[in-house]
Amino acid sequence: MVPWKYPGILMRIALPGAIFRADAGNNQLYLTFDDGPDPEVTPPLLDLLRDYGVTATFFVVANQADWWLELVRRTAAEGHAIGLHGLKHRSGYGLSNRKLWRELSDLREALKQADVSVLPAYRPPFGHIRPDTVGYLRKRGVSTILWSNIPGDFRPLNTDQLHRKAMRGARPGDILVLHDGTRLRPAPVLELTKRLLDSFHAAGWYCSRLSI
Repeated sequence: MVPWKYPGILMRIALPGAIFRADAGNNQLYLTFDDGPDPEVTPPLLDLLRDYGVTATFFVVANQADWWLELVRRTAAEGHAIGLHGLKHRSGYGLSNRKLWRELSDLREALKQADVSVLPAYRPPFGHIRPDTVGYLRKRGVSTILWSNIPGDFRPLNTDQLHRKAMRGARPGDILVLHDGTRLRPAPVLELTKRLLDSFHAAGWYCSRLSI
C-alpha cells in the first residue's frame, strides 16, 4: 500500500499499470482537478479556464444535490474531460475490487443518464489503490490516473509556496493535481491556477485535457 505522500518513483514501482504522465507532444501539460464539483469553487474556476482558453480534466465525486449535475454538465459542455473519483471520497485500500467496480459503474451510469460523456479513467482518492485493483480496472477498460506533479493545495500553504512546489521540476507531459472540492476555499485555488497558467504560457507550454 503506497500513500500519496511517497515519492513518485516508489508509486511507479508499486503501481506499474497506472498512468503517471501523458503525451508531452506540443509541449503539453495536463491540469486535473479532484474532489468537485463545488458550487463556490468550480464556477469561477471554469470561468478562469475559459478566459485562458485551456481545457482540463475533472475527477468528480458523486453528490445528490441538484446543482451537482448542472455543474458537471457545464464542465463537460465547456470542453473539459470528466473522470471518476468515486461515490465517496475515501481510501480504496479497504474496498474489494467488485465493490469499487459497482460504485464506479453507478457513478458512470448517473453521469451518462445526464448526457455527460465520461472518460474511462479513475483517480483513487489519496492515491490509495492496490496493484491488483489497477489491473482489475484495466481489464474492464478503465485506466487508473495518478500524477507526476502534486503541489499539495490541500495543505495549509500559501500560494507562493504552492506555485514554487508545482513549478519545481515541472515539464511537458506532467499530470498536475489541484482540487476544486468542498474542503478548500475558492480564492487560493483560483489564484494558484492563474499563476500556473501564466507560468506555463511564459515557458511555452500548453494545457490540455487528458485523452484515454
